[in-house]
Amino acid sequence: MIKRRIWWSLSALIFIIAAIVLYISLQRHLLVSIQNVSLSALSYLIMIRVVFLVLNGILLREFTLKYRITLMPKEWFGLSVVTTMGNFITPFSGGLIARATYLKHRYAFSYAKFASLLTANYLIYFEVIAIAGLITLMASPEKPIYYWQMALFFVMVIIIVSTLVMFPSSKRLPWHNRLATIINDSLEGWVLIKSDKILLGKLMLYTFVSILLHGFSFWIAFFALKGEAVSFGPVFLVSLLSIFSLIGNITPGNLGIQEAIVSISSEILGIGAGLGLLASLLIRVATLIPTFTLGPIFSFVLTRELAGNKNRNDDK
Repeated sequence: MIKRRIWWSLSALIFIIAAIVLYISLQRHLLVSIQNVSLSALSYLIMIRVVFLVLNGILLREFTLKYRITLMPKEWFGLSVVTTMGNFITPFSGGLIARATYLKHRYAFSYAKFASLLTANYLIYFEVIAIAGLITLMASPEKPIYYWQMALFFVMVIIIVSTLVMFPSSKRLPWHNRLATIINDSLEGWVLIKSDKILLGKLMLYTFVSILLHGFSFWIAFFALKGEAVSFGPVFLVSLLSIFSLIGNITPGNLGIQEAIVSISSEILGIGAGLGLLASLLIRVATLIPTFTLGPIFSFVLTRELAGNKNRNDDK
């Protein structure tokens, strides 16, 4: 069953890459936009994506501190890089398996605890994104064509997440299916987080900074491709909507899913579908460069750390 899903994902990935290449080759103005990208713009994007990786590592560090696990910088940053690299290589966010495995064997951090904190993190992430999206829409001087539809979408996300987080901690969904398990795990993690107001404040702050960086990445990408400044409001909305592609993360690196959402939302917000596609791909390249430069290095460092921990335990 697993092999079949992997083969399906890889087949879909090959088809998506071929479709993207064909689409770009048939749009000559997009080829001109690619030529507009300067080395300095790409360098700025790479630096932002590195800071993005640092923030993800800090979020992990804050989560594990709740369980009195103090990760060293090489661990929390290394796990962030290795996880991202793994997600680009395998479908269904396979890089998270490496992170969970390391924490399990290095610190006896159970998979159940990891799953509960991960899903609780997603609750915070989507709540902050939806609130930021709604505020951005309301503050926009020019209302997009699908203003009310997008506003309703963000409101629905806020309602759904808020309903889940207000669910009584003593209650669990009685059903025995994958969705019920995910919701129950997220509620367990949320109960732990909401009891610590300082931790909750830190997580929301880091999440907000993270989505701001993500939006700034798109702004630089659009600026580099178009050769002129683009209004930050619509670009920020595109970046927020792109994050929801994580829900359908079935291909390595979420390739194709994210590009489709960015292209559609860019067209709706008046930026252009083709330009949105190129911006998403440019950000992907800027993420791949540091990830696959640092990823193998930290994979070796963390593997050696696990081996050293095993030897210390054997000596005891």
